[in-house]
Amino acid sequence: MDVLSLKEMVTREEEAFRSGLTALALMEAAGETMARRIVALYPHARKFLILAGKGNNGGDGLVVARYLVEGGHFVRVVLTAPEDQLGELPRTRLDRLRGPFPNLEIEPWRDDLCFPGSDGVVIDALLGLQARGALRGTLAEVVAKLNAARARNFFRTVALDFPTGLAGLEKDDAPQDRDAAVVADITLAVGFAKEVLCREALAGWVGRLEVVPWSNGESNSALRQVLVGHELAGLLPRRSALSNKGDFGRLAIVAGSPGFTGAPVLCAQAALAMGAGLLSVVTRSDAYPVVAAQAPHEAMVSGWPQGDEVPEVVRNASAIVIGPGLGVDARTLAMLRAVLSVGCPVLIDADGLNVLAENPDPLRGARGPVLLTPHPGEMARLIGRKFGADEREAVARKFADRHKVTLVLKGTRTLVAAHGQPFSINTTGNPGLSTGGSGDTLSGILGALLAQGLAPLDAARLGVWLHGHAADLVLAERGCEEGLTPTMLSAHLGAALVSLRAQAVAPVGLIERAKSFL
Repeated sequence: MDVLSLKEMVTREEEAFRSGLTALALMEAAGETMARRIVALYPHARKFLILAGKGNNGGDGLVVARYLVEGGHFVRVVLTAPEDQLGELPRTRLDRLRGPFPNLEIEPWRDDLCFPGSDGVVIDALLGLQARGALRGTLAEVVAKLNAARARNFFRTVALDFPTGLAGLEKDDAPQDRDAAVVADITLAVGFAKEVLCREALAGWVGRLEVVPWSNGESNSALRQVLVGHELAGLLPRRSALSNKGDFGRLAIVAGSPGFTGAPVLCAQAALAMGAGLLSVVTRSDAYPVVAAQAPHEAMVSGWPQGDEVPEVVRNASAIVIGPGLGVDARTLAMLRAVLSVGCPVLIDADGLNVLAENPDPLRGARGPVLLTPHPGEMARLIGRKFGADEREAVARKFADRHKVTLVLKGTRTLVAAHGQPFSINTTGNPGLSTGGSGDTLSGILGALLAQGLAPLDAARLGVWLHGHAADLVLAERGCEEGLTPTMLSAHLGAALVSLRAQAVAPVGLIERAKSFL
């Protein structure tokens, strides 16, 4: 799905209005869709608090409030401006809300407002994309108190279209302190993902990014895309009844060394959960006894032989993963050279990247397609310098173009770049992924997809989305990010795939839904 600038988004809205749609119809469609999504995201929430501003973003919040009340939820609405200062549309939506629900709690902002506890959701409907400049006066006070209460009470915060305070930022600006903008757990972007919402430097305020689609039509013409489920679902088709294990690839994982025997095991269990047909784990000979004892029963484990011989399971592989826990020395470099000479797709991660940073020659000699999966530290070693959050995209693009590889640059907004292809930004995942072994799990997922015949770019786009979505499913079950383990991720990959396929039919776009409100 396309990523737009704020100017481009305003242009799309103006085009919709010229075609006959009204701002009121679009507001109703957006509010209805966002209310349904909020309930789906937080099905166990007992209280909803809507903080509504005086502009159209506040109007969106009032429509959300009405649909939540109609659904039987407990709702409070707090107006941060006097009613006589509300814009025309928000005023009509307030009257529409009060009509059927005269006893609904609608109150003005006050300093001692009581925020909900951990069973609640606060909805930020204060300012939209037209806002400019730093927060001042009442809005600055509201945002500071909201952020403090979120940290203290552990409720979740959902921002409608933009976290208040971010829309007015210049291209490379970032808030100087936490309370310069609302800290959201999830931002529901209306229509399209906007450039500012995709910036890694702002992820601490945006949280997870979800997009309420603008239209039923195709929206993947821009050079920058966000990954969304309905556009990815077709990349891994349902299996034929007439199939066998050989149809789903032979994956070889070359990983592990003494003291780092968990990495190949985590990688292997993810590969199996993602559907690899035949799985071989090749580790260093001195790590073989431990890896063999810990590896999944379905994996065939062997030691890499001494000398120049390349193991048969590596020579016959459909795809190879190399690097997790393998060690950084001449032996790993020799293994990497051997693997890249096979000719099948190769994923390089972890210590494979570290030896590559010291000696990039093997990459130039690769006989097949290559997929690299660095985290920021590994990426810095590959390019020989540190880089800032707002350089991530340029760094990834330049490296992928220069070396003709597919690159997954991990982060809150994991990036996928490939030479001559649109740039992709992932929208799934949560802070629970910030634990050792998450990267090994991602390598196993991507390796399994490569082994099943997906092109490296498709495997990367689908794999990073599923990896993050599995984490989101674990979070929805457990309610907290702490203690989310790679083993839990692998156990939820099946559910993530089911969820992806449930999204195969694109949701009704706002433009089409708005027509029903005319």
